[in-house]
Amino acid sequence: MRDKAQGKSPEYLAVQLGQARWWQREAGLLGYGPSAAEEADEWERISELVRTQGLAAYDVDLDKQAQVWIAEYQDVEAAQRAQTGRLRRVEAGQRLTVELSAGAQRRLVALAGELGVSAERVLEVLAEGVESGGEGLVRVPATRVSPSP
Repeated sequence: MRDKAQGKSPEYLAVQLGQARWWQREAGLLGYGPSAAEEADEWERISELVRTQGLAAYDVDLDKQAQVWIAEYQDVEAAQRAQTGRLRRVEAGQRLTVELSAGAQRRLVALAGELGVSAERVLEVLAEGVESGGEGLVRVPATRVSPSP
């Protein structure tokens, strides 16, 4: 909304405020109240700022509250990017690359196709259920292979 208001005159802001207040009333009747009310309140705040500061047009750089919100938003974005990066690093550390012979790969892909899941899902289910039988033997009890939850 601040982008829409940037450089606009008090007259334009008054029209936008009127439209936002109308939408707020209509949205309230339809049950969409909070977002319409917040938008109307923001148009009102911007209009009041321009009026009280005697500005010819709104300038987001002169809007101290907007600058606080922008900084908070940027901080949240930065924290989310950092968290995403950490999660990717953790996931990358948990990945396992398995090279299969051409025959084993064909059988795995065919089985996955018959089951309607990915080859990775088939391997995941097998790995979760595998048991060691001693003497170098392994077994996987009958297990349902369904798509990942």
